[in-house]
Amino acid sequence: MQMNAKVLAGTTQILSTKKGTQLEKTRLKVLDTGGEVASDVQVYWIDFIGDAALSEDELASINHEEVVIEIRRVSATAGRDGRAYLNISGGLILLGSMPVQSKLVAATTSKKSK
Repeated sequence: MQMNAKVLAGTTQILSTKKGTQLEKTRLKVLDTGGEVASDVQVYWIDFIGDAALSEDELASINHEEVVIEIRRVSATAGRDGRAYLNISGGLILLGSMPVQSKLVAATTSKKSK
């Protein structure tokens, strides 16, 4: 699934896994600008983990820009406060039809060449 969106904000951090390895995670706050939204305002937080995570330079290049985001997984969870929360995991981000994440592109092309 793809989403047309405007990037409002984002952060990148490094997490430690249970195995002791380092894993990058980017969290983007986006405004859905697709045609299905009509006049409603839909703001989502989307997580990009591992190769899909953005570097600080990549994050700066898409800040406040219109992008196309590949949505990999959507699930809902119930919070402790009784509210439902949407969990969205993203993949490739396109800015003007060009991929943004260099690590994800490199990983994808190396898998195809083997």
